[in-house]
Amino acid sequence: MRMSRQGRLLPAVLILATSLFAVWWLSVPGVLASGKNSESANLRILWTNDTHGYLVPLYHREPFEKDYLQQAKKEGKIGGWAYVAALINKYRSQAPERTLLLDAGDTWHGTGVALFTKGAAIVKVMNALKYDAMTPGNVDFLYPKEEFLKRVKEADFPVLAANMYDMEWGDPAMPQYIIKKINGLKVAVIGIAYQWTAKTGNREYTKGWSFGLREDEIRKLIKDIRADDKPDLVIVLSHMGYKVDQKYASRVDGIDVIIGAHTHDNVHKPPVINNTIVVQAGSHGKFLGKLDLKIKDGKVVGYDHEIIRVVSKDITPDPKIKKLIDDMYAPYKKKLSRIIGETKTMLFRRDTYESTMDNFITDAYRDMSKTDVALAPAWRFGLTILPGSITVEDVYGMVPTQEPLITFSIKGSNLRSILEAALDNVLDSDPYAQLGGDLIRFSGMKLLIDETKGFGKRIKMLAVGGAPFDSEKKYTVVSANTQMYNAPSAEKVVNTRKVAVEELIKYIEKKKVIAPRLDGRVKIK
Repeated sequence: MRMSRQGRLLPAVLILATSLFAVWWLSVPGVLASGKNSESANLRILWTNDTHGYLVPLYHREPFEKDYLQQAKKEGKIGGWAYVAALINKYRSQAPERTLLLDAGDTWHGTGVALFTKGAAIVKVMNALKYDAMTPGNVDFLYPKEEFLKRVKEADFPVLAANMYDMEWGDPAMPQYIIKKINGLKVAVIGIAYQWTAKTGNREYTKGWSFGLREDEIRKLIKDIRADDKPDLVIVLSHMGYKVDQKYASRVDGIDVIIGAHTHDNVHKPPVINNTIVVQAGSHGKFLGKLDLKIKDGKVVGYDHEIIRVVSKDITPDPKIKKLIDDMYAPYKKKLSRIIGETKTMLFRRDTYESTMDNFITDAYRDMSKTDVALAPAWRFGLTILPGSITVEDVYGMVPTQEPLITFSIKGSNLRSILEAALDNVLDSDPYAQLGGDLIRFSGMKLLIDETKGFGKRIKMLAVGGAPFDSEKKYTVVSANTQMYNAPSAEKVVNTRKVAVEELIKYIEKKKVIAPRLDGRVKIK
């Protein structure tokens, strides 16, 4: 196993804020087809991405699952590392001498146990499963820098990030790639972390590091790897997002496979772009990715691809991993299992413009703080809570951070600019300019937008508190998002010292029953 060489530092790019599985064989132009099964393959890749700290099964609604309540009753919960582990064991045992196990990031953060252990619980599970490599996602950096580096050290596998540089010295801050020898093949695995990590998270946690797309450096790195190491296959573990991966594949030669993450896409039929197979396996442990490759003379001549749905009730969990998870849960079980209230409606995320979960969160922030507006990140991760009891663990799944509530004031024109920039992050036609998420969540405002317009021209109507918008007025805002209250336009910033997730728990306890709904706070012209 060989680690990476040095690279050049580029300036950081600035930005404002089912079928249940599918098999698809490819005949790459100019070479032989590989057949109708994976028996002739000489390399198997198993992978996970965007598991977001979910050690145990959960309910998880997708945007296209409009009748999720009925589906949840029939299917039950999905994911859970002990269940994913059972599938890993099954498919690894079929080809033990030729299987790689990889992860594409957003893995160490997202739940109560992940937060309380600062990701260490997840690393223990990954070590037990003998992962070969991973690249970190943006939420893996939502712990203090020293904690992230501890997790990297604790991992029995390399954590790769070829686009992550030390800003002082201009050197790579992490190993850029490894060469893995398996089944007589030399396989290069390159990691590319989320390109906007330093812009979208807590900047103190990534201070001194820069990220970015770094096409030129990656091109040179691949060229050097192919010249010096002569691998049979080059894999990129990417946390850039599905559309970005496709554009990257079209512009950067020499990549055989991109295993992607960040945008939570369920890719059943992967595109092949510039001889690069681009895959991604959903999120939250809902799927295990499997890619069987037939490689001949240093070229991929065929592949067999599946993303395998992890329906927990249909799988016997791996006993070793289940015990490990049970033991890690034990110190927090009493706290997390406490019932604090009830919801009459389903709480869900993953819609572009609004969700019942984020409507509740921002409405609660604004109610608690008595501000004009509340803002919250447009997180795509998090569980779905069915009508019924709400536990402390559920709330940590909604807001898995220790960030405090911050109040500030902002001029109307600046607030509008923030919203226009947020819309551009979602709607820009160039994938490289997108953040790969949904629209920033808010309460206290109504928006009418035109998706066909360009930057700065998409908002057709904006109202605050039911009154016409005033560009000169100073509006009061509450947020637990560091990017909002650290904005240069924020004035009279007050740290309440009240941790947002803890305040939400108290709020639900006080309300006893909640029933959030979609209310059309964003409408499309």
